[in-house]
Amino acid sequence: MTSARRRRIPAGAFLPVVALWGAAACDVVPAEEAGTAPADGDAAAVAPADADTAPAIQDAEALEGARLFAAGPDGLLHVREVELPRFSTTRGRAEALVQRIVEESGTFPEEVQVLDVFVSGRGVAVINFTLDLLEGHSGGLHAEELTVYSLSHTLVESLPAIAEVRLLVEGRETETLAGHLDLRSGFGRAPERLLADSDGGRG
Repeated sequence: MTSARRRRIPAGAFLPVVALWGAAACDVVPAEEAGTAPADGDAAAVAPADADTAPAIQDAEALEGARLFAAGPDGLLHVREVELPRFSTTRGRAEALVQRIVEESGTFPEEVQVLDVFVSGRGVAVINFTLDLLEGHSGGLHAEELTVYSLSHTLVESLPAIAEVRLLVEGRETETLAGHLDLRSGFGRAPERLLADSDGGRG
């Protein structure tokens, strides 16, 4: 269900916004970037747009294989072998994977954009989307599950440093995607019923 109409946002072109909800106990701060943690009680913190917060491409010409899980026409998540630039940070690789999923998994609204991706030292990946994620989503529990788990399953399976994925919209926590799935909690590997391969695509 690949959509060729989506605008491609080059890796590293994400807006420099670190979106964190007010519950400081979540401790969602960039893993590779020091000095960007918000003060307790802050609803959002803006990271400086400098070299320390930019995803680092280790070799602009080198590619490495990756596995992403995108929704297929049968309503299941299928593993796809893709090639990504070689990044020196988990955050950079996570951003690249997220962008590919948004482009290639047909359950995302056409106009949605990824504003930023951050990874905490506790293994929580935070993905910040534009409001289009809510306003343009087709709805329905199954479609919502495919949208969310295509992201979380890919990142958890592909990056050992990530154990959980959380979604924000315009820098804020949102209760639900389209009336069914609760986005206030984190997500990990997809339920087997959503996977085309019963082993989750591993080996």
